[in-house]
Amino acid sequence: MPITNRTFRLLIVYSMNRMKTTEEQLLLINRAQAGDIQAFAVLFEQYKNLVYKTAYLVLDDSGEAEDSLQEVFLLVHKSLSSFDPRKGAFTTWLHRITLNYCLTQRNKRKHASLEDISPPPATNFPDAQLAEEGALWQATRSLSDKQKAVVILRYYWDLPYAEIAQVLNIPLGTVKSRLDLALKTLRSIIEKQESNTSPVSQTEV
Repeated sequence: MPITNRTFRLLIVYSMNRMKTTEEQLLLINRAQAGDIQAFAVLFEQYKNLVYKTAYLVLDDSGEAEDSLQEVFLLVHKSLSSFDPRKGAFTTWLHRITLNYCLTQRNKRKHASLEDISPPPATNFPDAQLAEEGALWQATRSLSDKQKAVVILRYYWDLPYAEIAQVLNIPLGTVKSRLDLALKTLRSIIEKQESNTSPVSQTEV
């Protein structure tokens, strides 16, 4: 069953974008690292929407996003001991695990049916041409995995460039160049879509 725009707006309300790892969260993470099942359950409840939304944006499929939610948290449970708050926020670490898993799954599959998927909302795109959600979502599907990753993190999660660089483990300059190329690609795709749907001129026979 396709996810609705209303559902995604609810996800935004509870999203954890750009959240710093507070002292209270560190205590919770430390308990989970020590094997406290209840502490890990609380982490799951706090961050499940972040993982699900990111998975849906990458995979374009609500069922696969639900499966990825479970698989990502299994990976989180196995590798939680490797999280070091001195190297970055917990959300940065979690974004990295989620994207790596979902991009691997995306590369494994041969094709997917995208016709019935509703577009998720995005904010803060730099011009009016990229502000219409439906056209933007269609265009985003055509991006390469590398371009799509920076677009998702920047414009769907509103992460700063420095944090995107941490998540993707690439230089800051590479983030900016990929994002610039992605925006140019999106504009080009949307321009072609608009030209294909524009009415035929009266002078043409």
